[in-house]
Amino acid sequence: MKRKEIIGILMFCLFVLISFPTSTLAEKPAIITVAVLGDMTGPYASIVGPTVPGSQDAARYVNEELGGIDGVKLKVVSRDNTGKSSLGLQQYAELMSMKPHPLFFCVPHTPTAEALREKIVRDNVLGFFPSSIPDIYPQGNSYAFYGIYPEMAGVFIKWLRANWKEKRNPRVAIITWDQAYGRAILTPEFFDYCKKMKVDIVAKELFGVRDVNLTTHMVRIRAKNPDWLLTNNTGSGPVAIMRAVKELGMKIKLANGVGGGWGTIRLDPELFEGCIVVMEMASYDNPTHPGIKKIFSSLKKNNRSIKEQTGHYVLGWQYILMIHKVVGQAVAKVGWENLTVSVIKNELNHLTNWMPLDGIVKVTYSNKRRATPWMRIYKVHDGKLVPPGGKFGGSEFVECSDLTPVKYK
Repeated sequence: MKRKEIIGILMFCLFVLISFPTSTLAEKPAIITVAVLGDMTGPYASIVGPTVPGSQDAARYVNEELGGIDGVKLKVVSRDNTGKSSLGLQQYAELMSMKPHPLFFCVPHTPTAEALREKIVRDNVLGFFPSSIPDIYPQGNSYAFYGIYPEMAGVFIKWLRANWKEKRNPRVAIITWDQAYGRAILTPEFFDYCKKMKVDIVAKELFGVRDVNLTTHMVRIRAKNPDWLLTNNTGSGPVAIMRAVKELGMKIKLANGVGGGWGTIRLDPELFEGCIVVMEMASYDNPTHPGIKKIFSSLKKNNRSIKEQTGHYVLGWQYILMIHKVVGQAVAKVGWENLTVSVIKNELNHLTNWMPLDGIVKVTYSNKRRATPWMRIYKVHDGKLVPPGGKFGGSEFVECSDLTPVKYK
């Protein structure tokens, strides 16, 4: 073999070792660092901002009341990308330069998560990401917060069709942000599902994240005479939609995914009366739920305000308790000296019907399906999220139809 060929092979092997590290921790660490990187002050902030205090409060609980993970404490570090993926990528690089760098990254910002999906595989860390297809697939090192966005929209379609009384098909108009998060429901699998369920999509309108006047969009939609509006955005987005509805005197309601939760509703509760929200969690407005009782206790203990009372505060708890569970199980099986990301992924891929905090959420992952299929459906009434009634409308967990693209199944 020629000298140049030998050098080429050695360089390739070095590249593989650098790009796909498989080293173990070698010994029990002093701490495990976990990160939250997302929009804490930008257009998503009213919804996703509480991920940070939720993670911090949960880590304090794990460290102080559960003794950490086999005695190893969790440390939460956070960065605010203000809703800008370019800044998020810089912050990720900065966090990866830490010693020790974070083992897990929770990234409640869809564009940033999409940009990081391949990087976390290369860097041999794990991601807890939002639920667009590019956030999660093709399968690598990322796992979804909840059902993928097309599946959330599909839960609304399932509920609508199951409770529809007229002989004709229900008509739905889509109006959503023209960016990664907003467009995440616009997949071939979702549109095929609507056809299968005999729900007609009669219009599709896109608008900018910072657009506030949507009258022109809504005039075009009104001409199609829909029964429902459907979106996938949060904060100012749903507010702009429903203000246009109000200004035009339209009698129509909006269906949304997790972005339509409490942080959005509080911006203008009257606007959202009768609207539908698909969420992954038990409602704060069901104070008798044992998991919700624990969350309220945490909010009070840690002096959190009403602003923190959103789904992403619970998501922060879910993130930390998930780490506690899967890393703890992995260590029990192989020991700290043999712990690798691959071993932790194996635990995640076998997480089945996990229901932390007395069933506040329900999580199932597999090697093929990296998003939990369990969601709930709510109606907004007097600023609260309550069961809408009818089939699938009792606030029970509803199983999402699998809308994963065929090439990833």
